[in-house]
Amino acid sequence: MNERINRRQFLSINLEATVGFLGNFLGTQMEQERDFFRPPGALNELEFLTSCTRCGKCKDGCPEGIINLFTLSDGAKLINTPYLNPNQSPCTFCMECVEVCPTNALSRIGLLEEPSIGKAEILTNRCLAFQEVMCDFCVRSCPVKGALVSMNGIPKVIDENCTGCGMCVANCISEQKGIRIQTLG
Repeated sequence: MNERINRRQFLSINLEATVGFLGNFLGTQMEQERDFFRPPGALNELEFLTSCTRCGKCKDGCPEGIINLFTLSDGAKLINTPYLNPNQSPCTFCMECVEVCPTNALSRIGLLEEPSIGKAEILTNRCLAFQEVMCDFCVRSCPVKGALVSMNGIPKVIDENCTGCGMCVANCISEQKGIRIQTLG
C-alpha cells in the first residue's frame, strides 16, 4: 500500500483519469448536440471524430451517392467527416461505407441486427392520412417489417423497429412531406 510512484507515473495516471473524465462528459454532450446523421455503423461522436481519418472512402464507396463530407464552414472539428441526410435521399443500409472504412470509425461491431441512423416522425399537420385522404405510401415503402404500420388508415411509427433509412420520406406524396427522419440524439 505504501508503494511509491515516480513523477512520470503520477502524471500519466492523472492524465488518463482527466482524459477519461472529459471524454465521458464531452462524448455525452456531443451526442446530445448532434443534429445531423452519420452513416450506419458510426461510433459515438467523440470516438468517431478521433477515429475517422477524413479520407472520404466512405463517400466514394457509397453506391447510392448519399454520403457527403462536412466542409470548413461547418466547423473545424467536423471538416471532411461524413454525414448523410435521409430526409433528402434514403439510405439502403448496403453497408459499403462500413466495408471500406480503414479505421472502423464506421463498423459492424456493436451494430444491432437492424442498424439505426434516426427515427421517423409523422407530421400530422402535413400527412394526407390525417387529412382524411386515403394514403399509405410511406407504410408500403418501408423496407423494415413492423417499423411503419397503418392503424385504421393512419400511419404509426414503431420506434424500436425504425432504422431511419428515409425510404418513407422519399415515397411520401404529400406536397410538403408528411413524415421526416429525426436524429437519435
